[in-house]
Amino acid sequence: MATHEMEAEPTGGQDATRQPSGASRHLASRGVEEKVPPPTVREAMGFGGFTQAQLAAGQGGLDRPIEWVRVMEAPETPARLRPNELVLTTGFLVENDPAAALRMLESLDASRGSALVVKLGRDFEDLPNGMAAEADRLDIPLFTIRQDVPWTDLMEPLLERIINAEHWRLKRSLEIHGRFTELVLDGKGVNEICRTLADLLDSAVSVEDASFHLLAHAGGARSDPHRRETIARQGTPPRVLYDPQIQRVLREVTEHRHPMKVPAFPHLGMHRGRIIAPILAANQLLGVISILDHPPDNDDLAFMAVEQASMATALALTKEREVSEVEGRLRGEFLDDLVHGTYGDEASAERRARHVGFPLAGRHVLMIVDVDDFRGFLRSRQLTEDAIQAVKRELLRRVSGVIRAGHPRALIDARSDSVVVLLPLGPEVPSDHSERLTTLGHQVREVVADWRPGFTVSVGLSAPVEAPGGVPTAHREVRAVMDTLARFKR
Repeated sequence: MATHEMEAEPTGGQDATRQPSGASRHLASRGVEEKVPPPTVREAMGFGGFTQAQLAAGQGGLDRPIEWVRVMEAPETPARLRPNELVLTTGFLVENDPAAALRMLESLDASRGSALVVKLGRDFEDLPNGMAAEADRLDIPLFTIRQDVPWTDLMEPLLERIINAEHWRLKRSLEIHGRFTELVLDGKGVNEICRTLADLLDSAVSVEDASFHLLAHAGGARSDPHRRETIARQGTPPRVLYDPQIQRVLREVTEHRHPMKVPAFPHLGMHRGRIIAPILAANQLLGVISILDHPPDNDDLAFMAVEQASMATALALTKEREVSEVEGRLRGEFLDDLVHGTYGDEASAERRARHVGFPLAGRHVLMIVDVDDFRGFLRSRQLTEDAIQAVKRELLRRVSGVIRAGHPRALIDARSDSVVVLLPLGPEVPSDHSERLTTLGHQVREVVADWRPGFTVSVGLSAPVEAPGGVPTAHREVRAVMDTLARFKR
C-alpha cells in the first residue's frame, strides 16, 4: 500500500480574471488583487492532460471545487481523504479488487471529495460493472484516461491554480489580521471594529453581548425587519431570542466555536440567511457578531474577516470589562460608604467624589430598585448559583443602561437582589423633578419586564437630600418602605 499526496503550498502565482464583487472592489481600492477561487472539476477538464480524460459518469458533480490532488497506487481501507480532494488512481486499484472501486466512491462521497480519475491499462480497458452507476447516484465525477498520459500533465495545471487560490487566502488572512490588530493596538473599541468589518465586506453587521444587548451596528440592510427591530430596541427581542429554533442555532454556534451560516427564519422577521460568529474569551461567550447581505461569492473573505473581527472584539470587550470593573468597584465602594455614613469627613468624601467624577455638591435623590419576590422567582425556576449571579448581573446592566441615558454620572451599585442609585440633581432642584423621577422609575420597570416577562421590580425614590450627610437617612427611609412593600408582595 502506498499513497503519494501533493498539497498546495502558498507561493506566488497568476490571478484569475473575474468581475469583482462589492467586497472585492473594497479590497481593490486598497491595492489588493481580487479573489482567486480554487478550480472546479468542470474547469479542470480544460487544463493540460485533463483535456484527454473521458467523463464516464457523475456529470451532476462537475461544479465541485478541487483543493487537493492525490495519487493512489493501491487501495486503502478505509481511504483517508480530505474534502474537495481529487483522486488519481490506476486501473490496478479496481482490476484486482472491483469492490475497491465502490469503496473509493463511498469514501469520496463521505469526505465530500471532488472527483475520481482512473488510468486504464493495456489489459484493463473498461471500468467494473456498477461503478459508473454508483458514481451517477452519488454525483461524483468519474473519469477515465489513457495509460500513456503522465499524471504530471494532469497535476501541474491544477496545482498551479490551487496554489494561486491558497496564496490569495494567505494574503487576505494576513491583511485582515493586520487591520484588526491595528484597531486593537490603537485602543479602538467595538464600534470601530464593527464599522471596519461592515466596510470590508460591504455588508450589514451588528454586535451583541452575551445577553443580546446591541453593542454596535454598521452598514445597511435593505429589507430585514429583524435587523430594524433589533436596532430600534437596542437588542434582540425576547420573542426572537427564546424561539426554539434560534436557541438551537445559538447552541450550535457556541459549541462549534467558529462562524456559521444560518438560514432565514421568516416567521421571526429574519427574511434572509446570515453569518453568525461567537465572541469567545477563555471559553466564555462574550457575545455574537451577525453579518447580513455579505457578497455570496465571497464566503471565504466573510469567514476570514469575521473570525479576525471576533478575536479583536473579544480583546476590546475584555479590556472594557476590566476597566469597567475597576471603575465600578471604586464607585460602588464610594456609594456604599455614602449610604452607611462611613465615608469619613466631608473633605474625604469630596476627594473621593472628584476621583470618580461624581458631582457631590447640590441635591441628590436615592433610588432603590428591588426585585419583586426574588425568592419565589428562584424557587419557580430552580436556577443554579451561576445562573442566579448571571440574572443579578443582567439586572444591574439593564438598570444602569436606563439610568445612565439621563444621568451619566450617577453612582450605581448592586446589593444582593437590589440596585442602589444616587442621582445628582444639581445645585438647584428642577420644579418638575418628581415627574421626571417617576418617569425614570417607570422606564426601569418596563426595561426589566421586557427583558424577562413575569420578572418585575419595584422602584423607591427618596426626597432630594444634601450629600454626603443626608444620604444615609434617605437610604434608611427608602429601604424601610421597600421592605414594607416586600412583606405585602408589592
